[in-house]
Amino acid sequence: MLRLRVLTAIIGLPLVVASILLGNRFFALFLAVVAAACTIELCRLVPGLPRRDPLAIVAIGWAALLAIRSLFVESVLLSTALVSAPLVVTLLLLLAPWETRRTFTEWAWAVGGALYVGWLFGHWGLLYAMEGGIILVLFGMLTTFGYDTGAYFLGRALGRHKMAPSISAAKTWEGAVGGLVIAAISAVALRAVAIAFTGVFPFSISATVGAGIAVAVAAQLGDLVESALKRSADVKDAGSLLPGHGGMLDRFDSLLFTGAMLYFYTLWIAF
Repeated sequence: MLRLRVLTAIIGLPLVVASILLGNRFFALFLAVVAAACTIELCRLVPGLPRRDPLAIVAIGWAALLAIRSLFVESVLLSTALVSAPLVVTLLLLLAPWETRRTFTEWAWAVGGALYVGWLFGHWGLLYAMEGGIILVLFGMLTTFGYDTGAYFLGRALGRHKMAPSISAAKTWEGAVGGLVIAAISAVALRAVAIAFTGVFPFSISATVGAGIAVAVAAQLGDLVESALKRSADVKDAGSLLPGHGGMLDRFDSLLFTGAMLYFYTLWIAF
């Protein structure tokens, strides 16, 4: 399991970094693909909802569009339609004939999943569009991965006190604190690397440490929320696409929260 986890990270991390460095279109494609894959996994957790149900298909496409909404923010019409039109379509699907009628629970899972994944993940695109966005996105994602890695390994080695046993039996306070320390160190190190290569970084040293701590807290909350969703569906992993990690949602759950957090943190601190 551990070997597969490390191997997947070795292959996947360069692909993530490449999508960021290759430009806005490649990064938007990355966001759309991840959002669609995560929403597919969420829809599969819904009892009684067929995989090819139109409600699930609309939710998947909606999540992908929301994830790349930074491409449409300059158009009020498109931005509004991006939220309103798919929502209306999902409501109309509730009017299907009785033999295929969907329940409110199925509708809520699909719509909530699209918003949960697409809307939150789309903050990475908004962050990318800021001045110095490439550096900010690399900083945020690598710090998040630093937290996840630190929390995982230190939790396995030192974990004694359960953080939220009713939600996730594996999460410990020792792992969370260790991950927070790693995230803060990673943040400072990434700032130094950015300054060495570009000469600039949006945050002061104290604000950088604060960002690292905020990323750690947001990452842990994102992980716990996804664990709660899986617990409600009575499954261990959201999927099996990524060996050693589970599904796409299991790997990117932290990023759903850290992207939104870092976007607003940057607006508050740097602008």
